[in-house]
Order: sequence, then C-alpha cells, then structure tokens
Amino acid sequence: MSQSTAAALEAPAPRRKKKKRRRRTPLILRIIKKIFSIILVCFLSFFLLFAITGTICGIAATAYVVNYMQEQTSVSIQELTTSFSTNIFERDANGEYINVYNVNQSIQRIPIELKDVPQHVRDAFVYGEDERFYLHEGVDYKRTAAAVANMILKFWNTEQGGSTITQQLVKNLTGDNETSPQRKIREVYRAMQLEKSYTKDEILETYINYIGFGGAANGVEMAARKYFGKTVSELSIAEGACLAAIPQSPEINNPFAGYYKRSFNDVTQTEYVTDEYVNTGREVNRNRMEYILYRMYYNGAITFDEYQTALNEHLVFTDTEEYKLLHPEEEKKVDEDGAAITEENSTSWTVDEALREYAHVLMEERGVTMQRALTIINKSGYQIYLTVDRDMQAYVEEKFLDMNNLLKGMTTAAKTNYYRDLNHDGKYDGKVDGKDEVLPLQCGFTAIDYEGRILATVGMIGEKKGSLGTSFASTEPQQPGSAIKPVTSYGYALYHDCISWGTKILDAPIMTNPETGNPWPSNYTETGFGSWSRAKVPVYKALEVSKNTIPATLVKNYGINNVFDYATETVGLNLVLKDKDNAPLAVGALSVGVTVKDLVNAYMVYGNGGYFSNAHIIDRVESGDGDLVYVGGDDLHQAIDNETSYVMNKLLQNVVTGPDGTGKKAQITKGGKKVPLAGKTGTTTDWCDKLFVGLNPDFVSGCWIGYKENKEIRNRGSIDTPAIWRNIMGDWISKHWSGNDFPECSTVREGYVCTSTGKIANGGCGKGVEGWWKSTNAPYCDNRELGLQPAKEIASPGAQTNGGT
Repeated sequence: MSQSTAAALEAPAPRRKKKKRRRRTPLILRIIKKIFSIILVCFLSFFLLFAITGTICGIAATAYVVNYMQEQTSVSIQELTTSFSTNIFERDANGEYINVYNVNQSIQRIPIELKDVPQHVRDAFVYGEDERFYLHEGVDYKRTAAAVANMILKFWNTEQGGSTITQQLVKNLTGDNETSPQRKIREVYRAMQLEKSYTKDEILETYINYIGFGGAANGVEMAARKYFGKTVSELSIAEGACLAAIPQSPEINNPFAGYYKRSFNDVTQTEYVTDEYVNTGREVNRNRMEYILYRMYYNGAITFDEYQTALNEHLVFTDTEEYKLLHPEEEKKVDEDGAAITEENSTSWTVDEALREYAHVLMEERGVTMQRALTIINKSGYQIYLTVDRDMQAYVEEKFLDMNNLLKGMTTAAKTNYYRDLNHDGKYDGKVDGKDEVLPLQCGFTAIDYEGRILATVGMIGEKKGSLGTSFASTEPQQPGSAIKPVTSYGYALYHDCISWGTKILDAPIMTNPETGNPWPSNYTETGFGSWSRAKVPVYKALEVSKNTIPATLVKNYGINNVFDYATETVGLNLVLKDKDNAPLAVGALSVGVTVKDLVNAYMVYGNGGYFSNAHIIDRVESGDGDLVYVGGDDLHQAIDNETSYVMNKLLQNVVTGPDGTGKKAQITKGGKKVPLAGKTGTTTDWCDKLFVGLNPDFVSGCWIGYKENKEIRNRGSIDTPAIWRNIMGDWISKHWSGNDFPECSTVREGYVCTSTGKIANGGCGKGVEGWWKSTNAPYCDNRELGLQPAKEIASPGAQTNGGT
C-alpha cells in the first residue's frame, strides 16, 4: 500500500460538529403570552367598537340637541312671574260673588338697582354662587364637570352645584323644574341666549332682585329688611355674606328656619304641634356664610383683616330680643314672614272661619303648623268661595253689637256683668295681672243648613276687631250640659231600637259619686239639682223636662264605648278619649268641651232625614289659574236612617211645644202660624254655661252664653237660653221661613201613648199624648209595660256603630 494511503489510514477521522440545541420557552410563559395577546386583541376590538359607536351616538346626540335647541324659545328678564292674589268671596242675594278678603301680591319684593348695592354685597353673591360669573358665557363647564364628578366620586362632603347665576336666573324665570336631561339642555341653551342679550350687570341685578330668601321675602332688599332691619346699602361684609348664603336653599339656610316641637296629648291620644320653636337655620347659615367669606378673601375681594373682622362680627337679627331692645319703635305684631299685623288687617267672622277651615286642610295634607298653613294660603293666590248667607250674617252681627239685644225681655247686660276687685282698691275699672275686673256676658252663635254649609257665625258680643282671634262659636270649646243627650244616649238607644217614644225608665240615681259619696246623677230643677221622682218616666217626657237619670241609665245599660262611637263616628261630635265615661256621655260633663259649631253640626241629622256632612264654610277653593283644589261638603252621607231622624225630631219638637218643655220660649210664629221648631237646652251644674240648639225646616242653629272665664252666670235665674236664641233668630226665621215642614217619613207609625204601658194605645187603653214609633220598634199595647230592649246590630249608612250592651 502506498505511503500516502497508509498515512491516510493512520490519520484520525475529523470530529463531527455538534448541533446546538435551542432551549424551549417554559410552558407557563407561553400560556401568559397567549392570554395577553387575546386580551390585547379584545381590548383593541372593543375600543374600536366603542369609538365607532360613540362617534355615531355623538353625531346623533349633537343632531338631537341642535334640533331640540332650535325648538326652544329664548327668555327675557322682563318675564318676571307674579303670583295671584288670594281672594275670598261671598255670594249676595242676587247670586253675585262679592270679594270680602284680598291679599295682594304675597311675594314681598322691593326692587333695587345694582348701583345701589355695595360692592362687597355683590361679591358675596358672585363668589358664593358663581365665582367665574364674569368669565363664562352662561355655563361654567369646569364647575359643571366638577359637580358631575363629585356626584359620582364624592370628593366633597357637600353637594357641589353646577348651575351658574345665569342658569339659576333662567330656572326662576321659566319655572322649569323638571328633573330630566331635556330640562338641563333647555337651561343651558337659554342661559347662553340670555348672556347674548344682556350684560353681566343686568343679569346680576335681576338675579339679586328675584331670588327667594325664605318665606315670602324675595330679593336682597326685602331680605335685608327682614333679617337685619336695614337697607342693602347699610349691610356690612358679614351681613352681605349671611344673605348670600340663603339662596342655595332658602327654606333651610335662612337664619329664621326651624320647626315647632311636637308632643303627645294623653287626652286625645294624638300628636300635636307645640308653641316651642327650634331654630335650625342659624347654624346652617353660619357655615355657608363662612365659606362665602373665605371665597371672597381667596379671590381678593376682601383683605385678610376684613375677612377676620367679618368672621368675628356679631350679627343681630330682627327676631332677637337684642334687636327689639335696640329698636323699640319697631315692636309690633308680625306674621312669620315679617309682615305687620294691624287693625287695618281686621277680618270678618266668616273670613276667620274660612281661613281656619282651609288652614286645617293644609295642616292635614302637608303636616305644617297652623301659622305656616295661613302663610301658604295668603301667598298662594287661592280663590276661596264661601257658603255664607250674607243677609243672615249681617242680621246676626247687628244683633251681637249689644248684649241687651239678646237679653231683651229678661234682664240687662249690666246686671249680668261679673265683677271682681282683684287689686282690692274698691274699684272695678281695669286689669290686674292680665285679668279683667269686669267680665261681660258673652255669646257665640252658628247657623248651618242641612247639607253642612255654614250660613252665619258670630263669635263674640261687640264689633269685630282684629283677625283670627277668639270665637265663642268655633274656637272655644264649651260644656254642653244636657244639650249633649240627643247626640249621645238618646240617639244611640233610639237608633238601635233600645227605646221608643213611650219606653218607661226609672227616674233614680244609678250609682254613688265616688268623690262626693252622693247619689248620681241628680236632676235639674229651677232651684238647682237633686230631685228624683223614683217613678218610671216615658222617654218623651224625660227628654222634654231634661231628666239626667234616664240618659245615665241608657249609657250604663248599652255601654260607654257604644254610645261614644255613635256620638263621634255616626253624628260627628268632636269628643276626646277621656269623654268615654258616664258623666260626659250622659249629662255633658266633658273633659274639654265642644264648640257651638260642632254641637249644631251633630244635630243636623235630626232635621234632614239622617244626613251628615262636616260643617264647612268653604264651598270650593280654586288655584289662581282656575284649577279646583278643594271642595267643601263632599262628605255628605246618610249617617242614620230616616225613621230614627224623624222620631228624634218629634221628640225634640216636644221639648219646644210640650207643656213642661225646657225649650218653650223658643217658639216662633209667622202670620199667626207656629213655625215648626225642635230643640234642646243645656245647662251645666255650676251654672257657668247655658246653651240652646234649635232646628227649623230650613236650617239648624245654636247659641252659648257664659264668660270668657269659668264663672257662674250672674242673674242667671232671669236668663232663658231658648229666649236668647229666639231674640237672635226669631225675626229672621219669621220673615224668611220657607213654609216647609221637616222631611216626612211614611214608614213611621203614629198613634197615642197608652198611659199605663207606654206602647201604642189600643181601643181600651187610656190615651196619653200623641207619639211616633219606628216601624222596627212599634209595639201595640198588650197590658205589659214597655221597658228597655236589647240593642240591635245596625250597619249605619254613614258609619259602623256597635250594638250590644
């Protein structure tokens, strides 16, 4: 083999180059990359989708807003709205309405020119409400964005408003308070248009003259007078900031804002508003005032020294004793909005009644106090139409000018005066500790037709003075005495067929008075109380002579709760829970009392076939633009059946026409013919109250006499309340009686009373007086005496009353 070959064989073979192995990416990283790429793709896809959608929506929204704005009319600062005047109307004999009460523009505003407003007062409003006012064109986009962000993310503890002064003015000018995006668009557009038409100073001047400052006070000049007793030109920096703090929320931020404490009445078991006022506005106003002062300092409107001085200034408000001491010449009665109450504001009895009636409606609807309700009435432009008979009202008012008109034929007013020498000086000529040394006899009167409409009301003897004062007809509860019996014990028992015309009941006390140890009750006599016959007396005679024992027996037999429910729920008498007892329901010894109006109202069911409606002097109330907002008398309903109404009416006629009737002196004639009359007297055991309720076919009316303090009536033996009632209404009824009788009831049975049994007499019976029986309880004589019957379960057409004993 050749040398070369051998060398080749001996030479080592060349080394093979190893391939480098690529390191594989860990599995977890590959998964993460995959997920990230998917997320990125999704995000970009959604972003593009939202961008495209947003562009489309933006174009659509822009087109909508542009078209919407083109439909909107611009506003003018000359379009200041005015409220209607509140008016009360009475209808005259010709059917024409006469305006008897008018409250002019209740929005109290005193215009002022901007040049008369100190710069620091202007600055307080600008830096408190809209610090970029002189820079924007109606809308502050920065502030609006901040307000939206704060609403979502809550950067600040307080609500950050976004509306500029111009926007606030637009809202007030247009009254556009709708909560919607459309309203906000309208507001923005109108604000921008307003800025194009008026200068900043014109807008600011209109704003501070127009905005509300709490209650009826509108405009900065009126606010300055209301809260500080100053003009705007006299306001300090602190006082200006105080006023500027109010418009953000006028009824909360004003320094007089607050509420009356509520309490619970254990007697009526109801919550009521007390006279104790809690002021909440001072602190709220102070907090915002300090914020405004800081913004004024921050923006260079005031120096640091002025800022500190304003913070430490002691503010004297017009409702404080300090202000009254500094300004004794200004002390006067004012309403809650600062309006003076003077004799020039005197109102009639009928207007007072109407104001109170509608105030109670608003109190119930809105949960406000009486004073606040009256303010709402006077500032809301209501048109109130009354039920009053103007001729009757004028007639009764003339009678009430002199107590001698009412006492004619009995005694004189001078002989009924209650004299007391409170300071022991031997004279009766003044007041001692707020009490009169001479108390004149007083009287209250109300007349209501048989649909519950008040025809006339007079609350006191003498010429009417002032407004919303005491009325012995409708605001002062009195003790009714025996006048309560037909609407409590007798009413319940007759309605439930427990008694009839001649039912005989023992005239004797039913219990011993736990306080005195004496038998109770005693009966009324001309010389006092205390006699019993201890014989059985028929119902018609017991009511005629006003026995106390008979209604006491009825209340005991048929249940206090049942009788109470009949009085309050069926015939609408306003009693309190403490009157759920024998004495209140049997003889009218009430814990509080009832007004003449309420008592007369309850009697209406006995003169109209059994229908009841709450007494009302308001026929209807309309808003200033004519919308009907309230109707009086829409609760008229049949409370008791016609037969009960008819028989009770006959029983009450017997009180007037019966030989021993306590109401005999109420009788009235017309052309020699007796006018049909029914009625009931009432006298309290202490002789402090005397009443009479009289029904004629056209209306029911009643009167009370007594003193404004609980004193025994002087010369009472000479005074007969039915005669007083006749002196008030006799001539009127005689002249205006329609000639009608009370409503008939064909199902009631008429006959004579058997003198032995009290039932309807048969041929062989001894016949007594004529009587009337309900068809459901008309027993003919069978020689067995008619006694008390079990109560029947009756579903009243007007209200449910429970039967049973």
